Amino acid sequence: MRLLWWLPISLLALLLAGIGFRYGIIRQGMSEGDVIAAYATRYLADHAAAGFAGQAQTSDCAARPGESLWVWMVVRCRARDAGVEFVYEVNWLGGLHRHSGPQPLAPARPET
Repeated sequence: MRLLWWLPISLLALLLAGIGFRYGIIRQGMSEGDVIAAYATRYLADHAAAGFAGQAQTSDCAARPGESLWVWMVVRCRARDAGVEFVYEVNWLGGLHRHSGPQPLAPARPET
């Protein structure tokens, strides 16, 4: 009978171990350079979608360590020609924690 009481706790522990293993595998294959390259590519798309003048390049981006517990690194991309800055705060799994910078323009109205 006491074995049935421990069954939910052991199932929860097994579930949490599986989730931890999955996130460990994800984190293991990711380096700082991979994250910077991914967000530099996103910067190119954001810059083009916002419609700013000038030509964006991946070399416009640089990274520094994050200052809070949840932020791994901060990728800053500055377009020299347009005078704008995009900031991407990245969490420990490579996901976007916070984005600040110029917002993309609304899509153009379709013409009929």
